[in-house]
Amino acid sequence: MKRSLTVVRHAFVTVAALGTLVTVLAATPVVLAQDVGAGDRSMAFRPGLGEAAREHVPGGRLLVGAYSAVLILIGGYVVYIARRTARIERDLQRLESDLQQRRKPT
Repeated sequence: MKRSLTVVRHAFVTVAALGTLVTVLAATPVVLAQDVGAGDRSMAFRPGLGEAAREHVPGGRLLVGAYSAVLILIGGYVVYIARRTARIERDLQRLESDLQQRRKPT
């Protein structure tokens, strides 16, 4: 039982570390994409299509949503594996105790 709790704790630590990493990686492009000033505006790309060239879907929200979905799926899988491992360990302990009881002379 103690071992299965260790596995679950390890799973949660792994998911937390992945979440932190994704947060840092998602924030880095946003910080780097900030406007640096009026001096660089003349060198910026300006499409000639006017209003049709503007994006109406915020890409940052889509990126965060995609990473969140992936992290939730990975976290769910880790929890599933941890629960399955705990169940297998319980079954193994039960089988070992049954085997020891059968070996004892009556």
